[in-house]
Order: sequence, then C-alpha cells, then structure tokens
Amino acid sequence: MLEWLFWEQYSHEPYVAVARFQVKYLGKPANSLDAKLVERGHGALKRLDQALATSDYLVGVGCTLADISLVAYTRLAHEGGFDLRLYLAVQAWIRRVETDLRISD
Repeated sequence: MLEWLFWEQYSHEPYVAVARFQVKYLGKPANSLDAKLVERGHGALKRLDQALATSDYLVGVGCTLADISLVAYTRLAHEGGFDLRLYLAVQAWIRRVETDLRISD
C-alpha cells in the first residue's frame, strides 16, 4: 500500500491534479498545457490502468487507503483534459471505489 501512496504523491498527483487545476481553475485550454505534463499524466493513468487490468483494487481484494487516495484526482482527470475512455480498467475501478465509498456527483 505504501508504494501506491508514494506513487500517488510523486508520479500521479503532480501531473493529473496539476493539469486539472490549470484547466478548471486557471481557465487554460487543455490543448495549451505543457506537453510534458500531459505526457506524464497519461503515463500515470496508463500505469494505473495496467495494474487494474489484473486486479479489482490496487492492494488486496477490497478498497484500501491506496484506492481512496488515488481515486480522488483520477475520477476528475477529465477536468484536466484527460480522456478516461482510454483507460477501461481505470473506469471500472472508479465505479467500484465510488460504490464502495458511496460517492456520487
């Protein structure tokens, strides 16, 4: 679990969350974001998708702190210009975690 928590802080949040902030709160068009930021954001989402292609949750058989910490910005990645339709396992995982936590929009 610690590996995923550290990964969230150093390989996911700096790209996915920063892109969302710039688009949603600074009003930048998604196509004007720094290319490296977008590339690394997609890399993070791809890594997450690969892990979730073989497991319903990141650690073990149920929702853990790793899932909770990562679902927060991942579920809103589209607000930063990331197309979550490219990440089918991530989409399914978001639905599972939201159901587990009873999150609704």
